[in-house]
Amino acid sequence: MSLVKSFVLATFSAAALLSATAALASQPDTFPSGRSHFGVPNTAEQATKVVDVRSTKSIDLVCGETVTFRNGDKTFSWRFDTVNHGKVDARKVAPAGFMTEPLMVYVRANDYERN
Repeated sequence: MSLVKSFVLATFSAAALLSATAALASQPDTFPSGRSHFGVPNTAEQATKVVDVRSTKSIDLVCGETVTFRNGDKTFSWRFDTVNHGKVDARKVAPAGFMTEPLMVYVRANDYERN
């Protein structure tokens, strides 16, 4: 293969890889149905924990737990039911403008899950 053909092939391969990577990175955090990959909003009555977002940097949860997040006099509650257990930045599920600093939520499998 000539040097020019090798260069052209390498350039197109790199462009295709970059395009695929960009497409994956831009995917929303929702299923096609619109449901979040990280769970659903819930009521404060269902919460097992209340977290002040101004004084907390991370929390550990079991999949299926509901948390009420508090920022001054504002609150919202979220049931973490993640597709893949791991970490979630709470800003991904918080209402717009609710919090500006990251708060990592570490979600582990509950006792009733097989994986």
